[in-house]
Amino acid sequence: LNTTSPVIGFLRALARSLHLEVGGPGVGAVGMCFSGGFALGMMVDDRMLAPVLSQPSLPLVLPWRKHAAGDLHLDAAGLARVKERAADGVCVLGLRFPGDPLCPGGRFARLRAELGDAFIGVEIDSSPGNPHGIPKLAHSVLTEHLVDEPGHPTQAALSQVLDFFRERLVTARARSRRGEREKRAPP
Repeated sequence: LNTTSPVIGFLRALARSLHLEVGGPGVGAVGMCFSGGFALGMMVDDRMLAPVLSQPSLPLVLPWRKHAAGDLHLDAAGLARVKERAADGVCVLGLRFPGDPLCPGGRFARLRAELGDAFIGVEIDSSPGNPHGIPKLAHSVLTEHLVDEPGHPTQAALSQVLDFFRERLVTARARSRRGEREKRAPP
Protein backbone atom coordinates (compact mmCIF):
# COMPACT_ATOMS: atom_id res chain seq x y z
CA LEU A 1 0.00 0.00 0.00
CA ASN A 2 1.01 3.62 -0.60
CA THR A 3 3.35 2.51 -3.37
CA THR A 4 3.54 3.48 -7.02
CA SER A 5 2.92 0.74 -9.55
CA PRO A 6 6.00 -0.18 -11.61
CA VAL A 7 3.94 0.30 -14.80
CA ILE A 8 3.83 4.06 -14.12
CA GLY A 9 7.48 4.41 -15.18
CA PHE A 10 6.66 2.77 -18.52
CA LEU A 11 3.58 4.99 -18.99
CA ARG A 12 5.57 8.14 -18.23
CA ALA A 13 8.19 7.08 -20.79
CA LEU A 14 5.46 6.38 -23.35
CA ALA A 15 3.87 9.79 -22.72
CA ARG A 16 7.30 11.47 -22.99
CA SER A 17 7.96 9.70 -26.32
CA LEU A 18 4.56 10.58 -27.76
CA HIS A 19 4.86 14.16 -26.61
CA LEU A 20 8.23 14.49 -28.36
CA GLU A 21 6.75 12.95 -31.50
CA VAL A 22 3.45 14.87 -31.61
CA GLY A 23 4.28 18.05 -29.70
CA GLY A 24 1.79 20.29 -28.00
CA PRO A 25 1.67 21.66 -24.48
CA GLY A 26 1.57 18.22 -22.83
CA VAL A 27 -0.43 15.02 -22.58
CA GLY A 28 -3.63 13.77 -21.05
CA ALA A 29 -4.63 10.28 -19.98
CA VAL A 30 -7.74 8.48 -18.83
CA GLY A 31 -7.24 5.63 -16.41
CA MET A 32 -10.18 3.31 -15.86
CA CYS A 33 -10.73 0.67 -13.18
CA PHE A 34 -7.41 -1.12 -12.53
CA SER A 35 -5.55 1.59 -14.47
CA GLY A 36 -7.77 4.30 -12.94
CA GLY A 37 -5.08 5.81 -10.74
CA PHE A 38 -2.25 5.50 -13.26
CA ALA A 39 -2.90 9.00 -14.66
CA LEU A 40 -2.32 10.36 -11.14
CA GLY A 41 1.05 8.60 -10.98
CA MET A 42 1.90 9.96 -14.42
CA MET A 43 1.27 13.49 -13.10
CA VAL A 44 4.70 13.35 -11.47
CA ASP A 45 6.00 14.18 -14.96
CA ASP A 46 5.53 17.80 -16.09
CA ARG A 47 4.11 16.61 -19.42
CA MET A 48 0.93 15.31 -17.77
CA LEU A 49 -1.50 18.22 -17.95
CA ALA A 50 -4.86 16.43 -17.98
CA PRO A 51 -5.07 13.38 -15.70
CA VAL A 52 -8.47 11.66 -15.55
CA LEU A 53 -9.19 8.97 -12.97
CA SER A 54 -12.33 7.03 -13.88
CA GLN A 55 -13.36 4.66 -11.09
CA PRO A 56 -9.78 4.14 -9.80
CA SER A 57 -9.92 0.68 -8.23
CA LEU A 58 -6.36 -0.11 -7.14
CA PRO A 59 -5.38 -1.05 -4.59
CA LEU A 60 -8.41 -3.24 -4.09
CA VAL A 61 -10.24 -2.79 -0.82
CA LEU A 62 -10.71 -6.27 0.61
CA PRO A 63 -12.24 -7.15 3.99
CA TRP A 64 -8.78 -7.52 5.52
CA ARG A 65 -7.50 -4.33 3.81
CA LYS A 66 -10.23 -1.79 4.52
CA HIS A 67 -7.52 0.81 5.17
CA ALA A 68 -6.81 0.73 1.41
CA ALA A 69 -9.98 2.78 0.78
CA GLY A 70 -8.00 6.02 0.90
CA ASP A 71 -4.86 4.66 -0.78
CA LEU A 72 -4.00 6.53 -3.99
CA HIS A 73 -1.59 3.87 -5.33
CA LEU A 74 1.20 6.43 -5.09
CA ASP A 75 4.30 6.57 -2.92
CA ALA A 76 5.06 9.54 -0.64
CA ALA A 77 7.50 11.21 -3.06
CA GLY A 78 5.04 10.86 -5.94
CA LEU A 79 2.22 12.30 -3.84
CA ALA A 80 4.40 15.25 -2.82
CA ARG A 81 5.17 15.97 -6.50
CA VAL A 82 1.49 15.65 -7.48
CA LYS A 83 0.58 18.12 -4.73
CA GLU A 84 3.23 20.57 -6.02
CA ARG A 85 1.82 20.33 -9.53
CA ALA A 86 -1.72 20.77 -8.20
CA ALA A 87 -0.60 23.88 -6.33
CA ASP A 88 0.82 25.14 -9.65
CA GLY A 89 -2.58 24.76 -11.33
CA VAL A 90 -2.71 21.23 -12.73
CA CYS A 91 -6.12 19.74 -11.97
CA VAL A 92 -7.16 16.11 -11.61
CA LEU A 93 -10.58 14.97 -12.82
CA GLY A 94 -12.09 11.94 -11.08
CA LEU A 95 -15.28 10.04 -11.95
CA ARG A 96 -17.15 7.40 -9.94
CA PHE A 97 -20.51 6.03 -8.89
CA PRO A 98 -20.95 6.26 -5.08
CA GLY A 99 -22.28 2.69 -4.85
CA ASP A 100 -19.27 1.19 -6.65
CA PRO A 101 -17.58 -1.22 -4.23
CA LEU A 102 -14.41 -1.28 -6.36
CA CYS A 103 -13.88 2.48 -6.13
CA PRO A 104 -14.46 3.45 -2.50
CA GLY A 105 -15.50 6.95 -1.49
CA GLY A 106 -12.43 7.15 0.74
CA ARG A 107 -10.25 7.43 -2.35
CA PHE A 108 -12.04 10.57 -3.55
CA ALA A 109 -12.13 11.95 0.00
CA ARG A 110 -8.35 11.55 0.16
CA LEU A 111 -7.90 13.22 -3.23
CA ARG A 112 -10.01 16.15 -2.02
CA ALA A 113 -7.99 16.37 1.21
CA GLU A 114 -4.63 16.19 -0.58
CA LEU A 115 -5.37 18.32 -3.66
CA GLY A 116 -8.14 20.66 -2.52
CA ASP A 117 -9.74 22.58 -5.37
CA ALA A 118 -7.32 20.98 -7.85
CA PHE A 119 -9.37 17.79 -7.57
CA ILE A 120 -12.59 17.84 -9.59
CA GLY A 121 -14.61 14.92 -8.26
CA VAL A 122 -17.66 13.84 -10.26
CA GLU A 123 -19.87 11.38 -8.41
CA ILE A 124 -22.90 10.16 -10.35
CA ASP A 125 -25.96 9.14 -8.34
CA SER A 126 -26.38 5.36 -8.34
CA SER A 127 -28.56 5.18 -5.24
CA PRO A 128 -31.64 2.94 -5.38
CA GLY A 129 -34.44 4.71 -7.24
CA ASN A 130 -32.13 7.35 -8.81
CA PRO A 131 -33.89 9.29 -11.59
CA HIS A 132 -31.72 7.86 -14.38
CA GLY A 133 -32.08 4.17 -13.52
CA ILE A 134 -28.35 3.71 -12.93
CA PRO A 135 -27.73 0.37 -11.19
CA LYS A 136 -26.72 0.62 -7.53
CA LEU A 137 -23.44 -1.23 -8.20
CA ALA A 138 -22.63 0.60 -11.47
CA HIS A 139 -18.89 0.81 -12.07
CA SER A 140 -17.77 1.91 -15.54
CA VAL A 141 -18.63 5.58 -15.99
CA LEU A 142 -17.23 5.98 -19.52
CA THR A 143 -17.89 2.51 -20.94
CA GLU A 144 -20.33 -0.14 -19.69
CA HIS A 145 -22.65 2.20 -17.79
CA LEU A 146 -22.36 5.16 -20.18
CA VAL A 147 -25.70 6.24 -21.60
CA ASP A 148 -24.81 8.54 -24.48
CA GLU A 149 -28.02 10.55 -24.47
CA PRO A 150 -28.41 14.29 -23.83
CA GLY A 151 -29.21 15.02 -20.20
CA HIS A 152 -27.90 11.71 -18.85
CA PRO A 153 -25.30 12.23 -16.11
CA THR A 154 -22.87 9.72 -17.63
CA GLN A 155 -23.04 11.57 -20.95
CA ALA A 156 -22.41 14.81 -19.04
CA ALA A 157 -19.38 13.15 -17.40
CA LEU A 158 -18.02 12.12 -20.81
CA SER A 159 -18.53 15.68 -22.06
CA GLN A 160 -16.71 16.97 -19.01
CA VAL A 161 -13.73 14.70 -19.77
CA LEU A 162 -13.60 15.91 -23.38
CA ASP A 163 -13.88 19.55 -22.27
CA PHE A 164 -11.12 18.93 -19.69
CA PHE A 165 -8.82 17.67 -22.45
CA ARG A 166 -9.79 20.51 -24.81
CA GLU A 167 -9.17 23.17 -22.18
CA ARG A 168 -5.86 21.81 -20.95
CA LEU A 169 -4.42 20.50 -24.20
CA VAL A 170 -6.03 22.02 -27.30
CA THR A 171 -6.73 25.51 -25.95
CA ALA A 172 -3.35 25.59 -24.20
CA ARG A 173 -1.70 24.66 -27.51
CA ALA A 174 -3.51 27.48 -29.31
CA ARG A 175 -2.44 29.96 -26.59
CA SER A 176 1.13 28.71 -26.89
CA ARG A 177 1.16 29.13 -30.68
CA ARG A 178 -0.35 32.61 -30.39
CA GLY A 179 2.38 33.55 -27.89
CA GLU A 180 5.09 32.22 -30.22
CA ARG A 181 3.71 34.27 -33.14
CA GLU A 182 3.61 37.41 -30.96
CA LYS A 183 7.25 36.89 -29.95
CA ARG A 184 8.30 36.57 -33.62
CA ALA A 185 6.23 39.54 -34.85
CA PRO A 186 8.18 42.72 -35.48
CA PRO A 187 7.39 45.56 -33.05
